[in-house]
Amino acid sequence: MRVFALSVAILVIYLPLAFFLNERPGADANILRGPFIRYENTYAFRVYPVVPGSTPDDKDHVEQSTLQLCENGKPLGPAHSVHGDVTAIGRGHYSYWRSYETVLLFSTSDNSDPNTNGRTYSVADPGALDPYRAQRRRKSQ
Repeated sequence: MRVFALSVAILVIYLPLAFFLNERPGADANILRGPFIRYENTYAFRVYPVVPGSTPDDKDHVEQSTLQLCENGKPLGPAHSVHGDVTAIGRGHYSYWRSYETVLLFSTSDNSDPNTNGRTYSVADPGALDPYRAQRRRKSQ
């Protein structure tokens, strides 16, 4: 009975606090939030994701990014697509790119508008460097 009462007390405190902070229990921190900006009159949309430690492609390193884009948890691609393919073909092509700013140029699996199609878009980067590694190392010494 005590375990149940303690569980209820934790939920009564945690849930309102989580919603107040605009987070859901178990929310994925890498879910992309719109509005997504349509790139001219094409199938492509732009978003400016913040992925700590992630390295985008650039003109000198066109396939260095390890960022993965998913639609409702299913991987899209191909990654590292030339921008002409993202805009003209769509169908899940995307490019995580840095020129003067870092941008994810992407298309949905069926070329629909990600602002209205009801799907969730998320990113993960298994190759991202840990931006807090040095801080943790100092604390443990």
